Amino acid sequence: MVSSSFRWLLDLIFPPRCPICQTIVSASENGRIICSACKKDIKPIQSPYCPRCGLPYYPSEEDGGEEKSHLCGSCLQEQRYFEIHRTCALYEGALKEAIHRFKYGGVFSLVRIFGDLLQSTLTTLTQDYSVDVMVPVPLHIRRLRERGFNQALLLAKELNTRTGIPYAERALKKVKDTPVQITLKKKERKKNLKGAFQVKDHETIQGKTVVLMDDVYTTGATVNECSRILLEAGADRVAVLTVARAL
Repeated sequence: MVSSSFRWLLDLIFPPRCPICQTIVSASENGRIICSACKKDIKPIQSPYCPRCGLPYYPSEEDGGEEKSHLCGSCLQEQRYFEIHRTCALYEGALKEAIHRFKYGGVFSLVRIFGDLLQSTLTTLTQDYSVDVMVPVPLHIRRLRERGFNQALLLAKELNTRTGIPYAERALKKVKDTPVQITLKKKERKKNLKGAFQVKDHETIQGKTVVLMDDVYTTGATVNECSRILLEAGADRVAVLTVARAL
């Protein structure tokens, strides 16, 4: 147990810094995970939004500032294999920086921040959606060796610690080494992902309600393909949970 006096000395020599922006945290903020400025910069996604993919709507003054949740154009036009996608906040500002530092900089202390956000969103999801198992979106072995970890798996483990919901680490495997999705257009992404995933652990997902875990939802192509494969392998239902959603 670290004494308060020793903790004070440590903070004096090594002042605590926000893991996102690296600014020194003030005495009044000490004990928080992130600074108040970064916390304020994270923009939660709230209703109204598309009930399927979670795309947020921003009612204009011309509409009287009111708009009800409804399916977006993409969900009306394209087949979605997952039933619902829920996310925590917009993929911008402090949260985007945090995810980049986590994925590409290995700042693992940020998992706690994501865990706080995800736990709240998962609680909302499970009010109407019973969850049996979490399945992280897998990385191809080459990408896994380069990065050293799968960010989706770390998020699933964090939520397992907090909620007790089991996760199936090896249920899905990425068997095709695809180009980075962010550089591709929507149609190219779909073609790129064909045959990329396989179910390797059928028993853990058969007849189960699965929550597919990932860090960022962009076009939804990856989680949609994973959802299709899971359903074909016997999963009963698939929902998607992410930290952030790109617009």
